[in-house]
Amino acid sequence: MILKKLRENKQLSQEQLAAMSGLSVRTIQRIEGGSRASLESLKSLASVLETNVSTLQQEIVVIDKTTDKWKRLPLLFRLNFVGSEIGWLGLSRREQWIRGEKQTGIFGLALTPFSFIDSGFFVGALLIVSVAYAISFVTRMGDHYSIW
Repeated sequence: MILKKLRENKQLSQEQLAAMSGLSVRTIQRIEGGSRASLESLKSLASVLETNVSTLQQEIVVIDKTTDKWKRLPLLFRLNFVGSEIGWLGLSRREQWIRGEKQTGIFGLALTPFSFIDSGFFVGALLIVSVAYAISFVTRMGDHYSIW
């Protein structure tokens, strides 16, 4: 949830937000940690943070690039994730990679029949399918290392 970001933008501590909303500090911690919140809790928080409930229910997908776990990943792998987390058409970084994998694979396979006309098409198709495989590999590494 976006609660932590909104709280920090208002320069409130968890304790201050809890007191203003009538919720416990532990409830605030749980909600910021990703636990589901009741509608009543969301209404209280929305009132204090001057926003609406639907805004509080938005998910934020962020790769924490300051952790030791991130720093231990291979450099070439980390370079693939430089930049914003939400990109083109509002897709998450993982969705972008999966879309690229599918599109590249389909394009490579579509070139395959033309290899009967010219052997250059076969080489091109093979290279493009290899790129699709590489994209797939990076996506699966992202899943494996839980960076999404």
